[in-house]
Amino acid sequence: MDAYYRFCLEEIRFHTEKINEIINEGIKNPKKYYNESKSEWKKIYQMIPIMYYLNQCSESQDSHSTSEENLSDTPSEKKSD
Repeated sequence: MDAYYRFCLEEIRFHTEKINEIINEGIKNPKKYYNESKSEWKKIYQMIPIMYYLNQCSESQDSHSTSEENLSDTPSEKKSD
């Protein structure tokens, strides 16, 4: 299956589940649903800088790992007496 097509199907599933959640929970008690939703998004927003930092650290380690691999492929000079 095409990766783009799969992505679209996953987006449809995600949003369909979200719609069902709003219908089943949000409509019953809109104020509670609103407050819980705001609280969840606040937590997510607070995590974004941490996630960004971890991603940068991971990319940095990958970069160093690639550099070390390239250096190990380079033949070392042998000193002759």
